[in-house]
Amino acid sequence: MEMWYWIAEYGKVLLGYLCFLFLWPSVVFFGHLKGKSRTYWFGFCVTVPIVIGSIVVLVLGFLHILRPQVIVLLFYGTFFAAMIKMILQHSFTVSSLAFRIKEAWWEFRENRGEYMVLAALLLFGILYFSYGGFQVHSYGFGDLYTHHAWIYGLKEGEIFSGGVYPEAMHCFVYCLHVLFGIRVFSCLLFLQGIHVAVFLLSGYLLMREIFHWRYTPLLALTLFLTLDVVSADLVYSIFRLQITLPLEFGLHTQFLCALYLVRYLKNDHKTVTKKKLLQYCRDENLFLFLMSLTAAMSIHFYIVLMAFVLCGSFAVFRYKRLFSKEYFVPLAISALCACIISVLPMTGAIASGKPFNDSINWAVGAMSGEETRALEKKDSSERRRKPILVTSLELAEGIYTEGYAELYGKTGACIILLITAGGSGLCWLSRKKTVRKKSLSWLRNICAGYPPLLLFTCLFVLLYAAPRLGYLELISDSRFCSTGHFMIMALVMIPVDVLFSIFSRFFKNVTMMKAVSLFSVVGIYGLTIATGHFHGYLFFELTRYNAAVETTNKIIEEFPKKSYVVVAPTDELYPVIEYGWHEELLTFVSNIEEEEYTFAPEHAFFFVEKKPLQYAQAYFFEGPSWLAKAKYKDIYWDKYSNKYPDTGAAQAPEINVSEISEEEAEKDMIVYEDPWFSYTRLPARTILEAKAYAWCQEMEKRYPENMEIYYEDDAFVCYYFRQDGGRQYNLRAE
Repeated sequence: MEMWYWIAEYGKVLLGYLCFLFLWPSVVFFGHLKGKSRTYWFGFCVTVPIVIGSIVVLVLGFLHILRPQVIVLLFYGTFFAAMIKMILQHSFTVSSLAFRIKEAWWEFRENRGEYMVLAALLLFGILYFSYGGFQVHSYGFGDLYTHHAWIYGLKEGEIFSGGVYPEAMHCFVYCLHVLFGIRVFSCLLFLQGIHVAVFLLSGYLLMREIFHWRYTPLLALTLFLTLDVVSADLVYSIFRLQITLPLEFGLHTQFLCALYLVRYLKNDHKTVTKKKLLQYCRDENLFLFLMSLTAAMSIHFYIVLMAFVLCGSFAVFRYKRLFSKEYFVPLAISALCACIISVLPMTGAIASGKPFNDSINWAVGAMSGEETRALEKKDSSERRRKPILVTSLELAEGIYTEGYAELYGKTGACIILLITAGGSGLCWLSRKKTVRKKSLSWLRNICAGYPPLLLFTCLFVLLYAAPRLGYLELISDSRFCSTGHFMIMALVMIPVDVLFSIFSRFFKNVTMMKAVSLFSVVGIYGLTIATGHFHGYLFFELTRYNAAVETTNKIIEEFPKKSYVVVAPTDELYPVIEYGWHEELLTFVSNIEEEEYTFAPEHAFFFVEKKPLQYAQAYFFEGPSWLAKAKYKDIYWDKYSNKYPDTGAAQAPEINVSEISEEEAEKDMIVYEDPWFSYTRLPARTILEAKAYAWCQEMEKRYPENMEIYYEDDAFVCYYFRQDGGRQYNLRAE
């Protein structure tokens, strides 16, 4: 039954997500989207609702009228008003719907092989990145507690409750909660596993602009979703793709910025007069570039830096057109509008006296690269402490060692560099004037999209290696790696794209070529498994037992609101905060030594770990072999143990734990300057849990009619205490 509960919660998040992100804009902006391409519809739906949701929530917050009723009225009101308008204008009738379904069906039949393979890949990606939420039923990363608190601030009517920080993701989750009644906890647990499909599809659409052969992007996407990685930083960055964090939530916007910038620059604009110049601001690709950039700025500042590198890699090869009057002025106006729309709410908050969130200062400080260098092994860290003036050969060797080889190993680095060199040679050859005039001029069309890909992958590796060579770090904490890895996998497909493009030129059986291309997707999947290069299962940072999560859910369902208190570590605060009261376990154990200690609520629940967890251990999943393999624990922990020396890593089904005892309960509490360490340091956590367990056993003897076990297994127990008749019992330990 527990699994069915989580399946139902996942279904709620999925349904709410599809309604808010796709159904709502499709209806409200039906007139605008009518007749537009599928790519335009997709880009519109995955950016505009995010921007609108952020603007609406923040403006209502500034006006002090941020209430669920107002949000419901605005969004459902506009939805049903648009529906009525469509019906009255005969834009939406049974016959028109039937015609559209028939039209879509014929189009599907025309390209059913491609669409079915693409759908299968996206489904595979969703399963892979959603898997963790069904294995560990709690937040897989500590930052989610902070983001839950900011969303709770929105529920209280306060914007930027954690300080000034891009709030678009928080506004999006808040809208899902208010409009569809989905628990914030469930949204944060499952949302990114669903939303990752937008990241994958956005990257796929960008690759359609890069490759010549229609089906090469499918092969590149398959490679990204199946090929093993050998770098701890890649494991960490891909792990983050399953966690609902602002950066990962907005990663798709960088691909869309590049996609619509390329399409905008590809359109031929004739020389125009000054009077007509502003007409080019109405370009639909420019509009989606504007919305993608606005969404990126509204979600996370790092995404803007990533988008700048990605867009710059494409724009540099069209610099003449980019800096021409008819292109540059509308583009500059769009970028300025994006800045105003996204930054204005934050500027208003700063003007009203709200400070920046601390993470802004952390990001600026992290650019020194010291944090990344600290991750390296001690025997090699000294030579990277400061940048050294080196020759070009030494610098190239450093980029190879600390960039390509660090990410992909020596064999993978050689393959990537060979493809980079070969692709660059082909691009150079295709642009020679002597080639253009001869029979090889078709080569120029094949290679037209390669230069930006080649440039970007080189820039990515250079940015990754920079802090390891002692230079500044533009984007910290390996957060660029998921995007960079995606594009590296596209780079590896260049030889395949060239071969298929050449074969399609001379081999006229298009159906056969199409079948071979689509079958290659299955071939890549099978080959990675057969050769042992299939990717591994990811991990969650384990902070509480699943039994604790299930017990909390049961309490919420069975007891009236605000009638109970849960005594547990901070991890239980966020699921419970909207429904009941929470008392810190550390505070409780300290207070039971006082003369008198009481609780006001009628019902009290005490969560105790009989086998205390090693807090925030990297818990790597296990599962069916067709989805992934259990293989990343040693790769990851060999490096990240330097950053997290007080925790650990475990491979399911094993969990790193200690055990309570009477001897542990007799020990004095370990006092830290930061009380949080009492939870995160295993010796201190063991003593704390042992003292709580000893108190529960004593209370069970003292008040047998009031104290009982609510849930118990080998590792976790929850005690239930009821205060009869409104009487407050003294909970002081004897």
